[in-house]
Amino acid sequence: MMAEPQIIAFTCNWCAYAGADYAGVSRIQYPVNVRLVRVMCSGRVEPSFILKAFEEGADGVLVGGCHEADCHYINGNLKARDRIQDTKRLLSLLGLSADRLRVKWVNANEGEAFASEIRDFTCALEKLGPNPLAKSKEQVKVSPPDFNEIMSRTDASLCIECGKCTASCSVSRQDPEFSPRAIVEQSLENMETELETSRQLWDCLTCHTCEERCPHGVRFSEFIRDSRVRARDLGLDGCPTQSGQMYSWMRMMTVDNLPQQRLSWAEGFKTKKKATGKNDTLFFVGCLPHFDISHKHVSANSLDIARDSLAILNAIGITPVLLSDERCCGHDLLFSGDPARFEALAKKNAALIKASEARRVVVSCPEGYQTLAQEYPRVLKGWDVEVTHISELLAERIDAGKLEFSNEVATTVTYQDPCRLGRYMGVYSAPRKVLEAIPGVELVEMEHSGADAICCGVSSWVSCGATAKNIQIARLAEAKATGADVLVTACPKCQIHFRCALSGKVPGDRDAVDIPVEDITSLVAKALGVASPSEAVVKVKKQE
Repeated sequence: MMAEPQIIAFTCNWCAYAGADYAGVSRIQYPVNVRLVRVMCSGRVEPSFILKAFEEGADGVLVGGCHEADCHYINGNLKARDRIQDTKRLLSLLGLSADRLRVKWVNANEGEAFASEIRDFTCALEKLGPNPLAKSKEQVKVSPPDFNEIMSRTDASLCIECGKCTASCSVSRQDPEFSPRAIVEQSLENMETELETSRQLWDCLTCHTCEERCPHGVRFSEFIRDSRVRARDLGLDGCPTQSGQMYSWMRMMTVDNLPQQRLSWAEGFKTKKKATGKNDTLFFVGCLPHFDISHKHVSANSLDIARDSLAILNAIGITPVLLSDERCCGHDLLFSGDPARFEALAKKNAALIKASEARRVVVSCPEGYQTLAQEYPRVLKGWDVEVTHISELLAERIDAGKLEFSNEVATTVTYQDPCRLGRYMGVYSAPRKVLEAIPGVELVEMEHSGADAICCGVSSWVSCGATAKNIQIARLAEAKATGADVLVTACPKCQIHFRCALSGKVPGDRDAVDIPVEDITSLVAKALGVASPSEAVVKVKKQE
């Protein structure tokens, strides 16, 4: 028998909170297990608030607001309704029942309705049982690395202050106060505390551009990444976008007794749960189902990338293994200074992949690719799985004469090199080979491409602000200047960030930057005749 369920109720100041107050003054009885959090409007309740409540051990969350026609802010409760539906979808993906989240419209004079809802919700939660996250709230704390050790391991002490890093930095071009050279100089002068508490530590995109230029091989991205561990030990987190909701579900995935439910979207494709041959392939989905929900407001359509990837694999004769309990790869936790939870995710994914008996992992996300290929071997013993990006797999098939496209895709494209795929993993030619092999596609390069490509402006969800927007707008202008019809990338996050930059007002002339953004899997799926029905940016013509 569980203890009395703990309920967090976010209540609108004008109606639901007043209704709860009316229940109190009227001596209407209801369980005392509810904690009220008064907000001015139910529309103020973000998914991150709800997820954080569950992270902290709440068994259920109730959002209370005005009746739908009575909102004091016109339509705030309608926004709350939509957000709650999306959050329920996230909870289902995470294996935490959507029934643990409720919404209730209550007027100021409806004390009995509020009390009745709490009684009913309590009974429902008793049947569901305790929140599985409650027992896992306490995490093992990792001692931050010694700063001198970070300096030595990343060769930051070899800096000669030539300034090439700052001269080539995308952030420095938009924010003159940001300087990789000055950051390293500050550290050499034993002023690490100033760095650890500064905003600049989180402004870095860890894009590797400076490392391409550094004559002494200073690994600045790694220096920043590990310095963030020390900052997090001080309680700093870089103020992540969307109030950190992505980090909430990443942390939730580290829990042992919370099986994920992430494969409903894959119905209709040929997949299997376990390898049946020694050369079988596993498709690592990553956070695409979650991004599809969290960034719906910018038309992320991230699941189209997952569906197109599966359709492509099926079309070339591969029935991939899919893991229903797969977790986030951990990239963002690692690069935001949380190596303990990154390792927890790595170990869970490694155990699942080993149990599947697949020997090769195909990834459509460059961050997942870089993490599985470079970071997992660093923390896991015996990690000997072949990891490849889907563009590399397709390029191999093209070279071997084993991939032919049935449709012509009549369009001119320019290509955005993702930082993790390009500068981290050295993969530049494979995506271009795939694009150039598609009938009807003409590839034109931007001024900055390949190793010189400019980052999409955001890394690990912690550098999203005015500087990021300026970087994105400048990059979109560069893409538009090529005369291309479509900006193609091979990274789901690049697609999200560019679409986000274009989703609202843009500085200057919109026509100078407005260009459709597509993932490379979309064009390949169209050329193979297996594209998702929702995709219709470029014209497709059947090959005779």
